[in-house]
Amino acid sequence: MTPASNVNAQLPRPTAGRANPSVAPPEPEKGASPEQIEADLARTRRELGETVEALAEKFDVKSQAQVQLDEVKHRVAAEIHGARQHALTYFRRARDFVTDEQGKPNRNGWIGVATVAATAALIVVGRARR
Repeated sequence: MTPASNVNAQLPRPTAGRANPSVAPPEPEKGASPEQIEADLARTRRELGETVEALAEKFDVKSQAQVQLDEVKHRVAAEIHGARQHALTYFRRARDFVTDEQGKPNRNGWIGVATVAATAALIVVGRARR
């Protein structure tokens, strides 16, 4: 479906002849008083103004783009917050795994430090031999 036909599909279809009674009250009778006619004109103007306002909002590309941008910003901020919380939880668990109750490295901590040091030494020696 093309963008133009998509927009047209979303617009209300006009009805032939009289307005749909379930949507709007019927027009005043032939012998209606001037007050009834004035009230009908005011209602029609108000409805027309609301319709024009709704159409203007629907076709305001800049406003629609801003709404979508705000939604994306909100989703990205939520994802960043979730990732940050996940990383903090992971690092806290890792810290608790390698330290004792006083915060000093335990056996696992020393094994980790030794492994990192040995790996770094192997990398340095390997690059020096090239």
